[in-house]
Amino acid sequence: MAACFVLYLLAKKQGEITRLIETSTLSLFERIQHPTASPLVTVPPALPRGFQLLDNRLFYKGLDILPLSQLSDEMPAPIYVRHLPSLRDNVAQLQSWFDIAKVHTGYAGDLTIAYASKANPSQPVVRTLLQAGTAYECSSNYDIEVVRHAAAQGWLNTDRTVFINGFKLPVYTRNVLQLRREGFAHIVPIFDGIEEIAPFADSGLTFDVGLRSRTDSNAEEVNRFGMDNDAMAEAADQIGLTANLRLTTFHAMQTVSASRGLQYMTAVMHSLRSYARLRRIAPTLCRFDIGGGTPARNADMDHQDWMIQLLQMINEICDQEGVPVPDLIIESGRYLVQDHAFRLFHVFKTKSAEDGIPYYMIDGSIMSLFPDAWALGDTFTVLPVNGWDGEFGAARLAGITCDHDDVYPTHRMADVPLSLPVETADLIVGFFDCGAYQETLGGRHGAKHCMLPEGPEIILDEDATGRIVVEALPAQDAACVLGSLGYRY
Repeated sequence: MAACFVLYLLAKKQGEITRLIETSTLSLFERIQHPTASPLVTVPPALPRGFQLLDNRLFYKGLDILPLSQLSDEMPAPIYVRHLPSLRDNVAQLQSWFDIAKVHTGYAGDLTIAYASKANPSQPVVRTLLQAGTAYECSSNYDIEVVRHAAAQGWLNTDRTVFINGFKLPVYTRNVLQLRREGFAHIVPIFDGIEEIAPFADSGLTFDVGLRSRTDSNAEEVNRFGMDNDAMAEAADQIGLTANLRLTTFHAMQTVSASRGLQYMTAVMHSLRSYARLRRIAPTLCRFDIGGGTPARNADMDHQDWMIQLLQMINEICDQEGVPVPDLIIESGRYLVQDHAFRLFHVFKTKSAEDGIPYYMIDGSIMSLFPDAWALGDTFTVLPVNGWDGEFGAARLAGITCDHDDVYPTHRMADVPLSLPVETADLIVGFFDCGAYQETLGGRHGAKHCMLPEGPEIILDEDATGRIVVEALPAQDAACVLGSLGYRY
């Protein structure tokens, strides 16, 4: 009788009828009688590649994660950890995939790996990648100052290739020209429109230059980047009439990831056809910049097979078009940096929810630190650092801001709860593979939602003997947060 009464009440509540269909009467009754009961029992989450358990503690890339959460004296606070060896390893691995594919396919061109700074312009990241030998891709005027700083610090010399991408506002153009006057010999402006050519042609300075193509890589989006084939041909003619500019680089502005398989390869094929048409107009054209879109190493994709297929396709298209294969440029920032960083949070309390799946409250803001999660629905690898020897249950995470969107899974994702330890005392949860875009989309320092400060940062590197070296940077203090809002002490 009691069970029937419960059903009647639930049916009167908005949104509960679906739950009645999916859930037994008995389990609904039990949840109402025990709203704070343990979450639904689940199995522990599967460990992705690169993770392992030792003594019921999580290890990532051989690192014992738990001690890293205890390095700061400013607990509790979310901790940001960078693992710089991952950056060097990603450069070496991409080059290795290319070298193997080059032998396999008989590809005649070479590879330049360029770092697109917009993915993460932080000093430790840029320094490590430039020291690993990458070229640098600028997207704004302040990138020029990064190049100057890097040269002064010895991370690159004036012979390193620097690609000048992005829209050329006058101040950006003037700074690029000045950089060339300072002796940087391999500054390569990539023109997004014909109007960007004149200041460089009139400068009297010599440049290898490139053109950015409007790639039809996603029929669902209107592409605002680059030039169509007619504009590209006109731009090539204008460049050919100058005495100081030489067209060497075709930039394919991909708008889909290589993980999209056929759609991505079709877009690259169209770009290669455009490259071949332009090559017949400008015989100096010799480099094909495939742009971004290379997924991080944790993606469900065989990168070696992808590289082989890519070089095979370039061989075939260039043979059909009767043009030489180009040297290849890959400038995928996400691939190079996404898996180098992670954030660690402490669960400080739980809150019950209507469906019996609790919220685990963490000492930071998901909304502030992972803007691409709540805005775009991007997902991250989320795993408990400790507590693996206990019972696991379904749970959601919630940040400490006063905002409905400060949850994970976010409202733009499928509402599939996480599997986390039921015992939350001293529980630490990590968001992994979060080294690309979050820092700049969410902002560095300054003030964030609810004036929550940034936690401490830990930078891990290796010395010449392979020993891990730890550098700890402090968390934001009140003066830093309030000062950015105009308060003066």
